[in-house]
Amino acid sequence: MSVKKIMVIGFGTVGQGFFEMLRAKGKLSPFSGAKIAEIVDMKIGHIREPGPNVIDEIKGGKRFQQKDVVEAIKESDADIVCEFTWVNFKDAEPAHKHMIAALQNGKDVITTNKGPIALRYGELMAEAAKRGLQVKFKGTVMASTPSFNITRLIPGAEVTGIRGIMNGTTNYILARMAEGMAFSAALKEAQEKGYAEADPTNDIDGYDAAAKAAILSNVFGWGHTMSSISVKGIRDVTPEEAANGTKLLVKVDAKQASVSPEKLQDSDILRHVNGVMNAIEISTDTLGKIYSLGPGAGKSETAQAAMSDLAEILNEN
Repeated sequence: MSVKKIMVIGFGTVGQGFFEMLRAKGKLSPFSGAKIAEIVDMKIGHIREPGPNVIDEIKGGKRFQQKDVVEAIKESDADIVCEFTWVNFKDAEPAHKHMIAALQNGKDVITTNKGPIALRYGELMAEAAKRGLQVKFKGTVMASTPSFNITRLIPGAEVTGIRGIMNGTTNYILARMAEGMAFSAALKEAQEKGYAEADPTNDIDGYDAAAKAAILSNVFGWGHTMSSISVKGIRDVTPEEAANGTKLLVKVDAKQASVSPEKLQDSDILRHVNGVMNAIEISTDTLGKIYSLGPGAGKSETAQAAMSDLAEILNEN
């Protein structure tokens, strides 16, 4: 079997996690036919044939020759492009143009970036279909914890609706508020623990969860755009409401898509999902409701999602 060459775009937390995991797991049968041949990062530069100590070299201050990302994609002989740059919920750039360039140059794509899948899904999938290529994006929803991909195990089942807790930052904040902590103090603690960004807007105002709602709607053909989703975050939730079972809930079906704080009954499984955990409830016509719970973010958790996508591409090629 010929070796599949991988180009990694964006070598931050996820990119480095993927590099480390593929090095550790690369001899296992799903991955033995793949290697990372190139890395392109806007700050670090263009790295060809990265060695095993490249992360240590970068931490030590080493930088490489700068290269325009799209030009690097066009010139590369890589078979697969992994797009791990930052999220942008306004126009999905620059990740979108990287992915389009990869597809137009005959390369399968793996991404953990929610922006292009939430905002430009139709365009990306049409480009991939036209060229007989694949776009994989498991890491955009609940990292590697099974979410939309679990439906591959139940062929013939129709998904009729989804509910879920899909943002670990807000779930952690609400859990601490349920213990009596004020919102501002809980947010500060989440930032100190690395669960929340310095600018937590996407999380606490519900945009990250809305992107996941849009992605799920795209996957199941319901057609909701991110701009059409009703979104309300957790800024106005009180500690008393949190203690009474209020969660930031994603709800999507053929008719509606929303993100908002909602009081859940004690009998509701989702009410008891605490800390930074994510959970999804998938309603089907043949099995009723099925559930999946696990971590929804993190370096290794997201890298594992990309590894899962890689295994699928290698298996299907």
